[in-house]
Amino acid sequence: MKDWNPDLYKRFEKQRTQPVKDLIGSIEIKYVNRIIDIGCGPGNSTEQLALRWTDASIIGIDSSANMIKEANERLPQIQFEERDANQDLSGLGQFDLVFSNAAIQWMPNHHELLHKFFGLVQEGGALAVQIPSVSNMGIQRAVKETAISEKWNGRFITNSYLNYENTEYYYNICSELSEEVYIWETDYYHVMENHQRIIEWYKSTGMKPYLDAIDTQGERMEFEETVLDKIRIYYKEQRNGRVLFPFRRIFFIVYKE
Repeated sequence: MKDWNPDLYKRFEKQRTQPVKDLIGSIEIKYVNRIIDIGCGPGNSTEQLALRWTDASIIGIDSSANMIKEANERLPQIQFEERDANQDLSGLGQFDLVFSNAAIQWMPNHHELLHKFFGLVQEGGALAVQIPSVSNMGIQRAVKETAISEKWNGRFITNSYLNYENTEYYYNICSELSEEVYIWETDYYHVMENHQRIIEWYKSTGMKPYLDAIDTQGERMEFEETVLDKIRIYYKEQRNGRVLFPFRRIFFIVYKE
């Protein structure tokens, strides 16, 4: 997959950052001296961590060189590194808080991954994760339906580039790690000016791998237009002309006693 576009991602930064604030606000740790932000993106999540724990030493990691460049420019006082979180992270040491917002859906084998992340947590600390739950979202269905249609079938490596499971799956993993587990789902209803804005949102995340696999700009626009036609069925225009874009997210916090 091609590198990420921070500018496209940041078009909806306020909406993307609200789940970060909600997760941070739910973490209850007495002492927070070291934090790692896994999949830090352009630094919006790292910034919120720094605002909550002003004296903590924070490191943000991301596999995208573009995102790390953006994060460094945004928060020059914080350490950022280009790293693949699928690889061994033990050399970074241990942390009071291992934090990951909307990142692990791009990583495989969540059972092994979460065990590895929890291994970075020192006693008295916590692992805190948020992951989009897109399986029943209209936009995700529209993308997958388009990808397997006659025009596009066989053009992509897979019909779904995202890795995600349901709440029970994550609870069962978390319960292997600790007896103190907090897990919940939240639906965020984003008010969009029109259906095209949903496309603009999703082309920087869930639709990105499909668009990256298409060679020409004309065909990329054709793919987007097909998805746009489909989401007009899934998302109704409201009385004032706006469109409600519900987005479900799974949160969990696992404490190491």
